[in-house]
Amino acid sequence: MKVSNRPWSEIPKTVEAYGSVKNWCSACLINLNEGPVREWVASNCKLPVMEPSGALNRNALAAAAAALAGGRGGVDAPLGVRRKAARKLVRLYKEAEMDPPASLKQLAGVK
Repeated sequence: MKVSNRPWSEIPKTVEAYGSVKNWCSACLINLNEGPVREWVASNCKLPVMEPSGALNRNALAAAAAALAGGRGGVDAPLGVRRKAARKLVRLYKEAEMDPPASLKQLAGVK
């Protein structure tokens, strides 16, 4: 997987930049949509970590970890969904050759 160090603030985080709601949701750790893809809405997808190019963004990992830990108002999703996102985020940290923060590992239930 390609990994990017671009500043996360420089990455456009809009459905238009990603080309479709499906692509946007694929770039996010949390997708609360149910049913057929054609009925999905972007607002149900949270914590993007992939750039529109498909690269994993290291800076997005830190932003997502902070949000899962309660930063910036936290994440409006059920606890089980947040735990699942935390586990996925821990795996992505390892792919990016980064150490996940302790708060993220605690939420994910990993050592």
